[in-house]
Amino acid sequence: MSEVLLQSSKSWNNQPMPSYLKGIPQCTILKIIVPPHTRLPEHTHPMMNAGVIVKGELHVVDCDGNEITLQEGDPVLECVDKLHYGENLTDEDTILYMFYAGVVGVDLSCLKI
Repeated sequence: MSEVLLQSSKSWNNQPMPSYLKGIPQCTILKIIVPPHTRLPEHTHPMMNAGVIVKGELHVVDCDGNEITLQEGDPVLECVDKLHYGENLTDEDTILYMFYAGVVGVDLSCLKI
């Protein structure tokens, strides 16, 4: 049995997904743990990535002020090439699994300098 959690050509903030990057394909899956009351640095992603919150919740804000709060079980299609950050506003760890459709030699994210 399977269940589609998310199928979209637009990210959580309604941004259209770009074309896939050119190069040698490389898929990456990350388990990310965000401690309580932690704000992640502002960053961008050069490639499409999607994930699922497996524990807790994550509040995400982009540079245009769009916001979403994701809770346990929620899928998310992240924005590409748009500055954003996530933060855990709760008293428990937030755990999410993220899947990146990238290419060899390209970083998964770029921090704001």
